[in-house]
Amino acid sequence: MRIQLFTTTLLLLTPVALQAHWPWLEPATAAQPAHAYFGVYPADRMSGVQVDAMKAARFWSVDAKGAFQPLTPRTEHNGLSLGTHDGVVMNYPFGVFAAHGPASLIFFSAKAFRDQMATSSPEVLPLDILPVKMAAVQPGQASMFRLLRNGKPLAATTVFAYTPAQGEAHSAALKAAKAAGHDHAHEGKNERSGEIPANALKAVTNEKGEFTLTVPEAGSYQMHVTVREATPGTHNGKAYETVILVSTFRFDVR
Repeated sequence: MRIQLFTTTLLLLTPVALQAHWPWLEPATAAQPAHAYFGVYPADRMSGVQVDAMKAARFWSVDAKGAFQPLTPRTEHNGLSLGTHDGVVMNYPFGVFAAHGPASLIFFSAKAFRDQMATSSPEVLPLDILPVKMAAVQPGQASMFRLLRNGKPLAATTVFAYTPAQGEAHSAALKAAKAAGHDHAHEGKNERSGEIPANALKAVTNEKGEFTLTVPEAGSYQMHVTVREATPGTHNGKAYETVILVSTFRFDVR
């Protein structure tokens, strides 16, 4: 199967910087609640207007049986606190962004789980990653997932997975390159020069939207997929040329 890679760097204008950013969720632990952050995962958590804007997203808690309940987040300095649940889900229709390059209609979705992963979502997400079975991921064992676009299987799309350490190292390398005068973060040509660590795990969806992922060891991982569609239109009176969808899925492997 031919790999079709959709890893477009998302550029969001801030008062102090122009960098690649997206929202992501961090699962609850015994010591702290789940959180929603906006920034380059897992570093560079942003505060202020980006955090305030995330409150427009819809959030749900997920219990150990896969049941969903709406959540009202609590604002903190650099993120939103979501409580001590088994899992959390976010749907964030960002809207039209046109401050850099062609105008794009942007949708974010994100999930985070401590143990069991829900095999459904509280509503149809624009871009959704779902486990085929409600079971915790085990080191060295293949786990099957499904990628959906508006509830329908999305084939021939690459999904990435990487650890916080890989993300930190990649973020540091991009910063070093920018300081040296070569701003890779804005190229968006491939995972090495864009948002994804070059040593991330990769899987390609089949005609059913399914893919398998085998993590080598215990730890925290995040799946990440970005899809760009050349479908112009208007949204709330604003014209756009492309649709960009970003979905992340954070989980712990014990």
